[in-house]
Amino acid sequence: MARKHGKTGMEAYLDKILQPEVLFTLFAAYILGRMTAGRRARDNGLSPTPPTPKEIKAALDRVTMSKWLEIDAELDARKKIRAIKLLRQATGLGLKDSKEAIEARVRKRDLRLH
Repeated sequence: MARKHGKTGMEAYLDKILQPEVLFTLFAAYILGRMTAGRRARDNGLSPTPPTPKEIKAALDRVTMSKWLEIDAELDARKKIRAIKLLRQATGLGLKDSKEAIEARVRKRDLRLH
């Protein structure tokens, strides 16, 4: 279907954004954004302060019995990663602390079973 006059909306849009002034402005904005994002990452490059053992224990104590049963079911099904995710969701702990807590629970459960 040929148009008798004028350009389609897309053609007009492409003509507009492909003008050198527009391309230069977009490129400059992109470069400035990348530069400032890099500076923010360097300025605040420190990791968050890890929780203390007392804070970890308090977080684990807040986990409900039903959540522990759900976590134990995942461990019984040999789905350790899923168990870690559940614990992280329930406590807000980081990956390392959640993994260590799950591994401690596995060891504790293994001792009770033998």
